[in-house]
Amino acid sequence: MAEKENSGGGGFEKTTDYKWFGIGLLVFILVAIMPTPESMLVKAQEIFGDLSQEEIAGKAFNMKIIIALLGCCTVFFATEALPMPAVALFIGLVQLFFGITHPSKIVATYAHDAVWFIAGSLAMGATMVKYGLDKRIGMVVIQLSGTKVRNVVLGILVGTAIPSAFISEASIAPMFVPIAMALYTLTNKKIGAAPQLGKLLMMSIAIGCMVGAPMSPTGGARNAIMIGFLSNLGPEYEISFIQWMVMGCFYTVFLGLFFAFLLPMLYKPEVDDLSDAIAILREDLKKHGKMTQKQWLVAGIAMLMIIAWITDKDLIAPILGFPLGLGGIAMTGTVLFMLLGLTSWADYEKNVSWGVIVLYAGAISLGAVFKSSGAAKWLADSLISILTTFNIESGLPLAILVAIIGALMTNLMSAGATVAVIGPVVLEMAVSSGTNPIIIGVALAIATSMAFWLVIGTPASSVVYAAGLLDAKDFIRMATFAWPAALVIMIVMIIFYWVGLGIQPIMIGG
Repeated sequence: MAEKENSGGGGFEKTTDYKWFGIGLLVFILVAIMPTPESMLVKAQEIFGDLSQEEIAGKAFNMKIIIALLGCCTVFFATEALPMPAVALFIGLVQLFFGITHPSKIVATYAHDAVWFIAGSLAMGATMVKYGLDKRIGMVVIQLSGTKVRNVVLGILVGTAIPSAFISEASIAPMFVPIAMALYTLTNKKIGAAPQLGKLLMMSIAIGCMVGAPMSPTGGARNAIMIGFLSNLGPEYEISFIQWMVMGCFYTVFLGLFFAFLLPMLYKPEVDDLSDAIAILREDLKKHGKMTQKQWLVAGIAMLMIIAWITDKDLIAPILGFPLGLGGIAMTGTVLFMLLGLTSWADYEKNVSWGVIVLYAGAISLGAVFKSSGAAKWLADSLISILTTFNIESGLPLAILVAIIGALMTNLMSAGATVAVIGPVVLEMAVSSGTNPIIIGVALAIATSMAFWLVIGTPASSVVYAAGLLDAKDFIRMATFAWPAALVIMIVMIIFYWVGLGIQPIMIGG
């Protein structure tokens, strides 16, 4: 369920579900008390070198505990047995109480650059909403789209996809829902009933957000998590903002075009022109007046942040002698908003979802300990030995398999949780098999955007469903066509587009 946590509710509003909490703990205990596999002892010896038998046994035990933690967290993430931020903190507590990671190192993983990046992105979105820039953007998009329904649908898809690549979709969807509702209501009054038009407009909003988010690192915390995982593998696997956008734009553009044709066919509108309704909305836009000085200032800082993210490695780093990092740029913008009197810390306390920040800090910590303990290496090598039988243990076949797994799992748990749980494993599989980890990592992150099937799949889906014009079956109907199409586009992108960009699936010497 792609970025379900970014919504205002979900796992943040729930209290403990003791049934699933007990099942999760039982999974942890059963794995923890089982005999340590011989292969784990061998892998510990291979990874940690010349240690005593007792020390090797201790390292292997740590691997087993982390595997137990992975199984336990999978249950918690999938069922929301605990409030999501509590799961994130539980990850650190297990490392602490079992002596797996030193406290200072645990803290360091929770303060990763990607965590500051997430915090700054949320702060930017909250400040834009405070000054009504969200509503202005939505109104301008409709104004520029024309009056034909197909053009309006295309306008909504583009108008939601582009900002969703830079701001949380939980902020983007709500700015378009009132506009779509107004178009539906005004048309409904004129012709008597237009339920299909309402479904079409609302679904366009949800789809636009889902399609746009994979295009850049800021399009979802899952992307930031993967960037963190890749950077932990080494500087040669760090991916810049612009590199991610180049890799992700193919998916966004072609899937967006597919939906521009599909949605009007699935939800055939009762009218093909919205001239009267749009004319009324245009008059409403005029009532808002011109942009104020503060609104221009907020928009300017947001644009500077985006430009800095894009140019950090290629322009800023050569000038300063070092990169600022995604998190450093995000924090710079966050502080600027306060220094210039555009917002206050109280605004951040109220409008920034701190639970999201804690959640992804825990996810990154899980990935870090999964790698440092050797558990990822053991699990990855075990899976590779199985996949070798089917000749899909490396290269493009492995990338396609990872994409399919990610596209499936994101409909069972959140996208962030999917990346957090299987990201370290598949990246280690890539390294062990000589496959380029960048291809595997970005493929997984993008694939987790395919949470089309359920109302609770994404914040955008939940927001448009709450408007009351869509039924749960509408999402299933859409996903029946969209999910396989998105997977085909994904596979074509991996095999042809990425390879055409010169991104080699097999590392030299791998």
